[in-house]
Amino acid sequence: MRVNNIFLTFVIASISLPVLADNDELETITVTASRQKKAKLTIPETVDIISRKTIDDHQMTTMEDLVRYLPGISVNRQTSGTDPYGNLGGIRIRGMAGNRVQLQVDGARVIEGLQDGNRNFIDLSTIKTVEIVRGPGSVLWGADALGGVVAFKTLDPNDLLKGKPYAVQIKGAYDSLNKQNTKTGMLALELMPNLEALISFSRRDYQETKLKKAKANGGIWGCPRGENAIRCNKLNPLDAKAENMLSKLVYHNDNRETKLTFENFRSNSFVKQLYDYGLQSSGTFNGDYRRTQIQTRKRYAIEDSWSPALPFIDQIKTMISYSPQERYLKSRRDQIDRKRNPIYTYTTNDYKEKFWQVDLQFNSNLDFLNVDHDLVYGFQGDITHSDYRNKITKNGITTIGGGFNFANSKTQRADIYLQDEFHIFTERLKVKPGLRYATYKIKPDIDSYYAVIKGKEPRKLTSHRLIPQLGTLFNLTDQYSIYARYAEGFKMPTAQQLYTSLPSVSMNLIPNPNLKPEKVKSYEAGLRGDYTNGWFSFGAFKADYSNYIKNFIRVGPKDYTYKNLSRVNLWGLESSAEWRFSNNWTLNTSASYQHGKKQETPGEKKSYFNEAMPLQGTIGLKWHHPEYNFDTELVGTFSKAVTRVSKDSSSNDEVFKPKGYAIYDAYLNWHPSKNITFRASVLNIFDRRYFKWPMFSTYYKNPQDNVKVTNPIELQTAPGRTFTVDVVVNF
Repeated sequence: MRVNNIFLTFVIASISLPVLADNDELETITVTASRQKKAKLTIPETVDIISRKTIDDHQMTTMEDLVRYLPGISVNRQTSGTDPYGNLGGIRIRGMAGNRVQLQVDGARVIEGLQDGNRNFIDLSTIKTVEIVRGPGSVLWGADALGGVVAFKTLDPNDLLKGKPYAVQIKGAYDSLNKQNTKTGMLALELMPNLEALISFSRRDYQETKLKKAKANGGIWGCPRGENAIRCNKLNPLDAKAENMLSKLVYHNDNRETKLTFENFRSNSFVKQLYDYGLQSSGTFNGDYRRTQIQTRKRYAIEDSWSPALPFIDQIKTMISYSPQERYLKSRRDQIDRKRNPIYTYTTNDYKEKFWQVDLQFNSNLDFLNVDHDLVYGFQGDITHSDYRNKITKNGITTIGGGFNFANSKTQRADIYLQDEFHIFTERLKVKPGLRYATYKIKPDIDSYYAVIKGKEPRKLTSHRLIPQLGTLFNLTDQYSIYARYAEGFKMPTAQQLYTSLPSVSMNLIPNPNLKPEKVKSYEAGLRGDYTNGWFSFGAFKADYSNYIKNFIRVGPKDYTYKNLSRVNLWGLESSAEWRFSNNWTLNTSASYQHGKKQETPGEKKSYFNEAMPLQGTIGLKWHHPEYNFDTELVGTFSKAVTRVSKDSSSNDEVFKPKGYAIYDAYLNWHPSKNITFRASVLNIFDRRYFKWPMFSTYYKNPQDNVKVTNPIELQTAPGRTFTVDVVVNF
């Protein structure tokens, strides 16, 4: 009851408080939502903007850090036996996760997530702002922006130079969560009056996450692991590093800016698997099992922004990029069978995507029938080559095609889009229609290692769609406005969803080349206020998804495949606010509630959609003392207990539902001089034990013992109290 009362208080507060507009322009200006600079309170979309200052002040290094204070958005740790590398899942927005959310860096796509993969390919050391668009962004950004867009923008030389001929920044940080050490160095130079350069390098070294509040006895599941295995509160020993290098050359004059960029991200993770070490019930002895993951993302890009002296074109933006990305796994396992014979198993798993992208955008402002129109239109196209290969050598005998084997493919997209923005009837009413003509073609490339199943042969798939959206914003007064938006989106199935084929003794994964594209119709509306000392926003949304694709649906005695659900319906409420109530004090708050249901087949009774998040919120209080260049912040995060879940139709076991929680974090930032900054933070001050929802997968109250051994529920506990410190020196 007490937690509910707290929620009620801050939800009401976030709707009614007069609040502050931050001095940092990056926190109130969005580019992604409209493909041009707009104040985020003047567009009919809901956008979260995380500035470089926020990334630094909250000492963010991962995507999980990035969304910590964004209710309704989440990132999960991946902790399964098949993925012990400390990876993070994709970003979940309004119940949609994985490849239904488009991730991009400076407009270039990030690798797709796989059943045995992830999208943890981004380092925040060189990011200057992140924009998260809640809801479909398909009209401006393409078909795979079904649930939203997360756009990362990297630093430019001028972000460091700020009028100086050169700038150097050196940073060191430590995080107790996983004993992470971070080192970053940046150099920006003005080579000549119109030419600037930037080079940056960052490296993070870390170990497995320490789950201080997890129970060694396995909690409600118990811990049926072997005597020599690690307990159910520990992750496998991990040594990992992530490196990122960014270099940029920027030329600019009065009407043009051209950027040449090369980025190279690489992470290496080495695991010694111990959860199943020792003598097994089958009589086999599991010895050393050493596993390595290497993930890389390179990006070569040229971006050009030109303001030509043409009658009907104000600006032309061009982006051409090539981005090869790869996730490579290798392992060696030593075992002794029950007859005392040695078994040596070597495994490699390699997934590559190579992206070629072209983005041509035009901006025009013209008068038509005495109405001023602000147009954004252009072409967006890409070609993606994907390659998946799994190889297993056991005592000298090699097989190819295991893992979650699927056919290689070539994907092509070629889209045109148009968005208009104009006032009608009165200057207070803004209308923003948009339309995209999207084309899609995926062609499988079958090799001799692919198991073709009769009647399920991979085939080329093409599709084309008109995707509309319409937004309106009406200024009730100079301070208050109401907005509404209707948007559609669609997403084609991935190569893995279409072409997975893996016959085996225990189960068969069979392809489904008849999958239909996923579609959504989304509605949202809300009220906003913008004051001298702050702002607030409160809105409601509803999203109706059809042909939603679910993985591993049982379609035979031991046959499993990807399948379209009939539909998923989601609705929710979202609010956020900030208020500077004195020169030194700022209060901010946000909240989100989601409710979802799904229908497996037409006419079937609906059940709860487990990806929807319960009532969540944050409230923060910040104190700034400009005389001493010192500020501190206390942030509370709250979540209501999970009460609505649906059971797996093949299991009568009850789903585990986490309880509600309240945790508190504190931040300290001090600038003892113009060139030096010290930061420190303590997260989960009171060392609270809790589980976040949605969890990595569905956890039941009493699953099979093999599940308890491989993926203990205790590994889903959130970390206990942790602290972070860093120091930054600028020259």
